[in-house]
Amino acid sequence: MDYANYSVRDFLEDDAFRNWVQSPTDESNAFWQKILDGYPQKSAEVAQARHLLLTLSDQATAGFGSEDQQKQILRNIKMQMNQENGHPVRKLPVWPYWSAAASIILLLGVWFFAKPNQKTHSYNSNIADSRQRLVEKVNTLGIPMSIVFADGSKVRLAPASRLSFPEHFNEGDKREVFLSGEAFFEVAKNPERPFFVYSNELVTKVLGTSFNIKAYEQDQDIVVNVTSGKVAVSIAEDAKPSTASGEGKVQDLLLLPNQQAVLSRKEAELVRSLVKEPVLVRANAAQKEFVFTRTSVNEVFETLKTAYSVPIIYDAALFARCELSADLTTESLYEKLDVICRSVEATYKSEDGQIIITGNGCN
Repeated sequence: MDYANYSVRDFLEDDAFRNWVQSPTDESNAFWQKILDGYPQKSAEVAQARHLLLTLSDQATAGFGSEDQQKQILRNIKMQMNQENGHPVRKLPVWPYWSAAASIILLLGVWFFAKPNQKTHSYNSNIADSRQRLVEKVNTLGIPMSIVFADGSKVRLAPASRLSFPEHFNEGDKREVFLSGEAFFEVAKNPERPFFVYSNELVTKVLGTSFNIKAYEQDQDIVVNVTSGKVAVSIAEDAKPSTASGEGKVQDLLLLPNQQAVLSRKEAELVRSLVKEPVLVRANAAQKEFVFTRTSVNEVFETLKTAYSVPIIYDAALFARCELSADLTTESLYEKLDVICRSVEATYKSEDGQIIITGNGCN
């Protein structure tokens, strides 16, 4: 392909490009990053074509189907392309623009307009709801991008991800950002101005903490995991199912360190669990080595609970006479639990973001 001479329309009509925008993979991300590295002069055309595809997708998903409504989609796209987040961008000539848009409708219309007519949330729809002038950062690199806000909060934006935030970030009664993709946040503590992250249907609220959000547009699940502090996650109000269909489903959660929440976008339900590899919470890990000599197992459980900030549920009376002698300094949390439970003939399971210990105790 002669990408050096590609126009916006050429990108729009390229099957590989459309597949990458709609359903990116590690392989396609690497391929198109290589193209951007090899043809940096095409970055503007790539950005405009990508934005056009995503905007059309969002508008079509919202339920536009008639000819008049398709024309409205095109008007919306043109308006958004000509003014990206309050900042003007290079306008395309009228005929190529409308020709390109018409090409997309012909190429993708059946797929888009066949989607059910329902309320959906996306990056574009979320930023459209904002009443503030926004600045957007797009990571087209192969490595994380660092962003520092005016309040001292920091973000590591993953490749193929976008983040929008108010131009005057440190004003108002709350701090708001909009995410498409994945990012790790270190939020400066300010109880008077909570920090909100809007990622598709999920709203994450914090006061001061560190956490990671993975919310790519094409993914079926959104995942939030917490490193420190507390994080409240909830499904956006207008994305929650009706009372009948949502009965019994969890739609709001409070997360502690080493816990994660997974939002099933199809089911509109949140599920809490422990992260795959819990790590020591530095503020709580006063004991750097885990060396125990005839130590009460209850004390061992409490040590792990404090060091990892993970709830551990057990019957203290049942294990009162159990002792442990072991050096568990280098083991992971689950490896530590394996050793402890084998020594006292107990078992454990991870459920709803906590560890539950069961056994018969010690004579």
